[in-house]
Amino acid sequence: MKTLTASLLAIALLASATPAYAHFPWLTIQKDGKVAYFFGENPADCTYKLPGPIAKSEVSAVSESGKLTAVELEAIESDDFVGRQSAKPLAKDALLQSQATFGIYHGSRLDYYTQHVGGKLPASREAAQKVSATIDLKAELVKTEEGVDAYILWQGKPLADADVHLYCEEGHEEATAKTDQDGKVSFTDAQIEEGVNGIMVGHTLQQAGTLNDKKYDSNSHYLTVTFQGPAEGK
Repeated sequence: MKTLTASLLAIALLASATPAYAHFPWLTIQKDGKVAYFFGENPADCTYKLPGPIAKSEVSAVSESGKLTAVELEAIESDDFVGRQSAKPLAKDALLQSQATFGIYHGSRLDYYTQHVGGKLPASREAAQKVSATIDLKAELVKTEEGVDAYILWQGKPLADADVHLYCEEGHEEATAKTDQDGKVSFTDAQIEEGVNGIMVGHTLQQAGTLNDKKYDSNSHYLTVTFQGPAEGK
């Protein structure tokens, strides 16, 4: 059933106005502590060739004071992974972020925002706000007794009525929820799995403009966030 659900979602996304909607950049910290940055449909899809803007975008670690430190990445291409990885490990509780403009597709400018929230999730909204990404479209994650709450923010304000998709480490879609007026969605412990979990949300604005001398009629923003689900029984 999970595989069927994931397949149906992929078909629906590919049939939408922006087929590139089905692929996004993802950031994770691997078991060896190295940062991995790749482009795929979900956190398990890490063998898709990196588009130019994604291959050149900067990944930064965010400190408690909001200071950004660039993470040096090198291109990796193997049977198991195509993307960029750090040569050295980072602290597994690091907060990482990246932002990239993909280009214009079918008259819409595509902007991608990427986060990795390392370590144990904070247990309160106040704690989550103390260490938060600095990108325009972001998520603040909070561990609750029932599961995980995700607060989606656009330019510092709650993003209401947005669909948030939850994926497990194997790439299956475990749940979809719509943000409330506070930009919040809640996922239960039954939906959050052990290992890497990922969420994706999109936000489109009817804003016209130009990019590299090409006109666009709208601006589509997409956010992906990865985090670690707790081990069973913890």
